[in-house]
Amino acid sequence: MNLRPKKMPISAAILWVYSLFTLFVLVYMTYQSFRPKKDLLSATFAFPKHLDFGNYRKLFMEQGFFTYLLNSLLIVAAALFLVVMLSTMVAYGIGKFKFRFKKGVLLYFLIGLMFPVQLGIVPIFLLIRQMGLLDSQFSVILVLASGLSMPVFLLTTFFANLPNDLYESAKIDGAGEWTTFIRVMFPLASPITFSICIIMSMQIWNQFFVPLIFLHSESKKTIPLMIMKFTNNAIYNMDMAMVGSVMATVPLLILLFLFSRRIIEGVASGGVKG
Repeated sequence: MNLRPKKMPISAAILWVYSLFTLFVLVYMTYQSFRPKKDLLSATFAFPKHLDFGNYRKLFMEQGFFTYLLNSLLIVAAALFLVVMLSTMVAYGIGKFKFRFKKGVLLYFLIGLMFPVQLGIVPIFLLIRQMGLLDSQFSVILVLASGLSMPVFLLTTFFANLPNDLYESAKIDGAGEWTTFIRVMFPLASPITFSICIIMSMQIWNQFFVPLIFLHSESKKTIPLMIMKFTNNAIYNMDMAMVGSVMATVPLLILLFLFSRRIIEGVASGGVKG
């Protein structure tokens, strides 16, 4: 019997080091958000004598945080609704029906995983300007809602693996294609749809580049753009940069931690074939 302790693989060690470093940065940022600006600049690593919520009061009362928050929530909710509706319908059609160039259509969405929106931002910007949607939150919603590659890929595999008996039973009961999709197929995909909602909402929430290009009015900007406003003059706005970063990051991490198991189960159900 071998009593020697098992050695930790190099990959696991690297992940542990990365996770601990990330946790340190998060704790350090949260800790600094409770300190006045003069203490941040004069004694950065000193322990606070007491917790000061003045930075948070200033963020909420003077910096218009709730305006940025509502803008971000509006964009996330609208874009997420479009992503879920479009990706489920597209994936259902690809996964359950046979038609010409089916593999080519699926390949088109897979290729989209390799190309970020930044590569096509110039023609997208010209198109949005011709539509008269510049400085409109609807432009950001449209661009972000077009990121269907990952949801379509996961949902296509899921729908393709569903037993055909479910589809045939719905047809025997007299259900049409739309009724079959809405009342039978879509509810069955709820685990993976939930995972997609969490993953995509985090991506949309943290999106910086697209709102930066299309939103110019301060009253329409999102939380990442608010943080950029503070970090443009980091020395002067160090306290607000810390507080804004905490408010943009910590709630998402808590949400991800609470639903991490369901996210993994949903992705696994869409990624396992056979």
